[in-house]
Formats: sequence, structure tokens, C-alpha cells
Amino acid sequence: MNLFKGIVAIVCIGLVLIPMGIADITGDAFLLLAASGLVGICLGDTLYFMTINRLGSRLTLLIGSLIPVATAVIAITVLGERISLNAGIGLMLTIVGVTYVLWERNAVRAEFTQWRAGLIFGMLFVLANALGIIFTKVGVKDIPALDATLVRTVWAVLGLAFWSLITRTMLAWVKPLEDRRLRNRLLLASIVGAFLGTWLSVVALKYTHTAVAVTLNSTSPLFVLPLAMAMLREHITWRAVSGAFVAIMGVAMYFFSLEW
Repeated sequence: MNLFKGIVAIVCIGLVLIPMGIADITGDAFLLLAASGLVGICLGDTLYFMTINRLGSRLTLLIGSLIPVATAVIAITVLGERISLNAGIGLMLTIVGVTYVLWERNAVRAEFTQWRAGLIFGMLFVLANALGIIFTKVGVKDIPALDATLVRTVWAVLGLAFWSLITRTMLAWVKPLEDRRLRNRLLLASIVGAFLGTWLSVVALKYTHTAVAVTLNSTSPLFVLPLAMAMLREHITWRAVSGAFVAIMGVAMYFFSLEW
């Protein structure tokens, strides 16, 4: 799944960049973006899928809400980023709101060994994503966001392809794609998520504070609520609504703290 969505993203980015021309990316920027693709996408997304298979989607997303915290700590200590007190409170409210929503229901019950393995993979997933974000933030500083996204995605795909070759698992990875219905769904998800979503997240990292971009990105579970209600006919509880409200208030508090 990770390999497939990466290949689709590369094709989509290429279709956009070829008429415009691809920027010349060399030196430290190239190395940082390559590392971001290998660590953040190749390793990070793979660890995400390994976690979700053991803990379920809700608990995995709950663990994922730690990514803004881990990233903010690295950004403050390594990059020297600083935000105002009101902005920091707003971002913390957003994280609390998202966590409150995700904590609503327990994940699928699992055996202790499976739960422990899932927790370990989850912590590694958080660390890999935080490091990938920091690498991207520094690497994209002086180059276009879409070109940076291309470098990250190409190296992520190369890393996954190399792993599949040394473990001889490529055929096992490709076989599920024989299902046309699954392939079509993954194609749409790849265009929306791996292409547009990743590109826009890099744009956010380029033009705002790292902690802000990552915290706003972590609100994606809130958008799942109305979509799940409309498309999957899921029941949305008052707890979910109140958690979403707290998160939105946090985002609003941050934006009103900015000097325009």
C-alpha cells in the first residue's frame, strides 16, 4: 500500500512539474529531503501500518497525536523556534481536543504481546515522523514545495523497493492489487493523500512554524467525523462533537494570536 501510493504520487507530481520545469536541488537540501523521504515516509508510514494492524485505527491515531509534541520539542531544541504563549496554549488545546475524540472508544482488544509490539511500533512511528518533518522543514527552506515533495517521495519509493528486494516480498506486496476494486480505491486515496495531502503539508512546513503546521495537520481525524456520518452512516456522539469543538477553539486561539 505504501509503495503503491508513493508511485502514484510520483506520477502525479511529474505531470505537474514537467511543464513547469524541475528545480535543481543539490547539496544539503537534497540530502535532508532524501533522509526525510526514507525516515518519514518509507519508515514512518510503514511503522504506522504495522501499528494500526496491531492496535486498530483509533488507538493508532491517538498515539499519532503525540507527533506534534515530539516535533515541537525537536524544533525548539534544534531549530530554535519560538511561538507566543497564547499560540502555544491554542496548539495544546487542539491536541487535547483531538486526543479527547480519539479516546472515546477502545481499540480492538488484542493480546498483550500484540499490544506491546503495537505500542513499540507506535512510538517508533511517532519518532520517525517527527524526524522526517524536521528534515523537511530545513530542506524545503530555499526550494519549491512541490519539488521537495518529489525528492521525498522518490526516495521513499526507492527505500521501499530496496526493502522488498532484500526480503523478497515484492510479489506478496503486489498481489493484493490484482483486486480491481481495491486498486481503484487506493488510486483515489493516493491522489488525495499521498499527492495533494503530502504536497500541502510541505507547503505548510515551508511557510509557518513547524509546531503549528504539524498541529494543524493532526486535526485530520476531526474531518473524519462528518465524513463518517455522511458516507458510512456512523453515529457521532456528543463527546466527539465536544472534542472537535475544543480543537477548533484551539486553532482559532492560535490564529487570533498572530500579528497580521
